[in-house]
Amino acid sequence: MLFRKSVTEPIRYGYAVGRVRVLEGRMLSGGTYERLLDAPTFGEQKRVLSDSPYGRFLEEAETVEGIERGLGLALDELYGFLVTANLPSPVIRFFRVRYDYANLEARLKAELLGVPVEDLLVGLGTVPIEVVKGSAAQLPKFLRDIYMSLSAEDCAVSEEQITGVVDHALFEDLNTAAKSSKSRFLTGLAALMVDLANVKALLRARSKNWRAPDAEALLLDGGNTPLAELMKLYPVPITEIAELLSKRGPLKGVPADRIADLGNYDVLADDLIVRYLKRARMVAAGPEPVIGYVMARQAEVMMLRMLLIGRLSGVPTEVLRRRLRERYE
Repeated sequence: MLFRKSVTEPIRYGYAVGRVRVLEGRMLSGGTYERLLDAPTFGEQKRVLSDSPYGRFLEEAETVEGIERGLGLALDELYGFLVTANLPSPVIRFFRVRYDYANLEARLKAELLGVPVEDLLVGLGTVPIEVVKGSAAQLPKFLRDIYMSLSAEDCAVSEEQITGVVDHALFEDLNTAAKSSKSRFLTGLAALMVDLANVKALLRARSKNWRAPDAEALLLDGGNTPLAELMKLYPVPITEIAELLSKRGPLKGVPADRIADLGNYDVLADDLIVRYLKRARMVAAGPEPVIGYVMARQAEVMMLRMLLIGRLSGVPTEVLRRRLRERYE
């Protein structure tokens, strides 16, 4: 079996990995990010990107909506590459299903607040937008079950509770997809994402002095760090929790003050994920280089969105600089 795999993996993914090696060279460089930060206007940022893979998608963009639309099209093209790369369907689901859950969360919160949902939905998931905003009966079971549990007339929920329930279902789905893919790399990535999400939930709950049972209810299964081990840390102050986390698990070696900085925790988490993804570049053949590249491009789009919308909205350059993530290089 191992011999068969060693023979078939290069054949199955040979074209995709070769294509990825070329596409990696077109990812935005550190110099490009500096030019985007230094650009005084959004128009100048578009000129910086004109020769990049994003230039044609942003050519007509003048507003936040235009930026979102252009980057959405860039992501859609990227996910199309997953199909041509011949990746297994669970891997494709791993990348796209998160948008289904994000759309469902947007619908539930819009209904809770009594606001229109149309402009909050994105067409990058596995379920068409028209289905997501249609009748509950049309929703696929994995979304319908969540919707029915949170929209019942006798179920009074908050925005925070909606996020918690949706996140639990999302990460369970991601773990299932990763295991179904039979890729150790993807399974490890899913576990890391759960661990980092759990640390964030623990720290946020501690900062609000929530009761321990309420904090534990936020934690997700599927990570490498046992939930009981995390909850043992809960009674102590955040600074001490951060000190202990810096000595173990996924945050080992990270300065405690950076862990305790909740305002920038998402930057830290994304940096750790990128460091994990870099392992994929050392694999000669197989799905890992393709998975690593697609995840890295997702992160690139997220950084680009932050820089472009930030400049259009007048966010100070230094604030934008602090929000930059580690690059996949």
